Amino acid sequence: METNKGIIGPLFGFLTLIFSFIAIAGWIFQAQLIFWICLLLALVSLAIFVRLRFSDFTNFFISRQARYGANVALSIVGVVGIAIFVNAIIIRQFDKKVDLTNLQLYTLTEQTQTVLKNLEKEIHVIAFFKDSNSQAARVKDMLELYQRETEYLTVSFKNPEIDIQLSNKYNILWDGTTIFESGERQEKVTSVEEQKFTSAILKLIRDETKKIYFLVGHEEHGLEARTSNGYSAVRSELENQNYAAYSLSLLTEPDIPADCETLVIAGPKTALTSHEIDVVSKYLKRSGKLFLMLDPSVTSAEDVNKGLVRLMNRWGISIGNDLVVDKTSFVPLFGPEAPVPGPTWHEITRSIREPVPFPYTRSVTPIEDMPAGLSVKSLMKTVGGIQNSWGETQRISDGTFGEDFAYTTDVDTPPPVSIAVAAEQKVDKNDESKTAGGPTRIVVFGDSDFAANALFREANKDLFLATINWLTLEKDLIAIRPIDLQGQTLRQMLVQDRRLVQITSVFLIPSIVFIGGLIVWWQRRKGENA
Repeated sequence: METNKGIIGPLFGFLTLIFSFIAIAGWIFQAQLIFWICLLLALVSLAIFVRLRFSDFTNFFISRQARYGANVALSIVGVVGIAIFVNAIIIRQFDKKVDLTNLQLYTLTEQTQTVLKNLEKEIHVIAFFKDSNSQAARVKDMLELYQRETEYLTVSFKNPEIDIQLSNKYNILWDGTTIFESGERQEKVTSVEEQKFTSAILKLIRDETKKIYFLVGHEEHGLEARTSNGYSAVRSELENQNYAAYSLSLLTEPDIPADCETLVIAGPKTALTSHEIDVVSKYLKRSGKLFLMLDPSVTSAEDVNKGLVRLMNRWGISIGNDLVVDKTSFVPLFGPEAPVPGPTWHEITRSIREPVPFPYTRSVTPIEDMPAGLSVKSLMKTVGGIQNSWGETQRISDGTFGEDFAYTTDVDTPPPVSIAVAAEQKVDKNDESKTAGGPTRIVVFGDSDFAANALFREANKDLFLATINWLTLEKDLIAIRPIDLQGQTLRQMLVQDRRLVQITSVFLIPSIVFIGGLIVWWQRRKGENA
């Protein structure tokens, strides 16, 4: 009987360890059923072991090994306590961190640090991120870096699905939106980028209001007009972004004002005079910024804006006298002559998430042989292929395009058709006047109605404001480039890869150690019995 106890007792002890191990693994992998079953079996095995080997069980706690184990446990607790004390007291006093990442993911640029150190206004940041958003951890780390540089920045994180009232207050349409707020002014950022965050802060703290002038006198969209074709919504949004919008008539003014940050020409229906064209040309040569929107001529084959078209040719931009058609992606209420193009990569289009419809647009493309020192890039292109999208150039006898559209090779503008471009002239470092004013920048769209009150919704608004911001953004912020993580990303682990790592770390390695311990114990037991 004693022999059976000597064998059965250790067996139930081993079973207790095994069931406890499986229960812990079940708890780690959130397998509730396995956890509770193995926990119950472990308790039953432990009870049987204590019943059969009660004397050995009690002697264990007063044995020399138990005292050694207790001393080791107390030593470990002491070391952990000291480490906690050092972390909580000493490190908190110095508050130092070292960024050892190859791409310096946890270091702000010098420009951002300068802006934050000079910050003297209270700014509250509200980050609307769902728990499942992959960028949530990144934005927390980045905003923590911002807070470490200044005491004037407070940060809070909200879940747009839970904090619905607050989301409605700030008109949050996208998960991953960050609000920068100071007083009654606010900036909204929809991407996790240092350039966007610092730009938002800079706009909130700067005292000067940048002036945007809209050319008038040629039946352009009116800033005061609240009709569906007016630009009153544009003016309101510019004022919300700390810009001031003014009307400008070059028929009464001799020149463009010196404080003009950007000149906007929005859909003129009558021709500019030669004097006006000359004034705009001189303005561009002295580092001017132009936002030009020219609608297609749909009632006549004669283009009333040919003076502006010729001026843009000198800046590497070709504006076609056509009507862009896209049967693949278009606005159903308007038809295939109202395309919904796809954006190409540029500072202006990088944050555009929703498609932007363009009612009646013409082609705007970069010229192949452009002047030296000039960079011209397409912003938006049609998505349809041959026979689905093109720039219609053929008209009927009255000068209109008619209703039956068909692509004609070597006659019409082939796809993909560009309908917007951005041009930038490199600054000559030897020319002090241009260095002070920054590079000449021009953005041309083949349509002006996309920003009218009737269509000035989120996507169109974002595109218009992104264009204005690119034309007027401070030059020191342009140098802040987003970190390219694509080249540093490891291969994503598959399901079987994750399972293999879990089994190896949780089961295989501990099992090898456990079996090794059993072998050593058995060998020692055999030696004692011998």
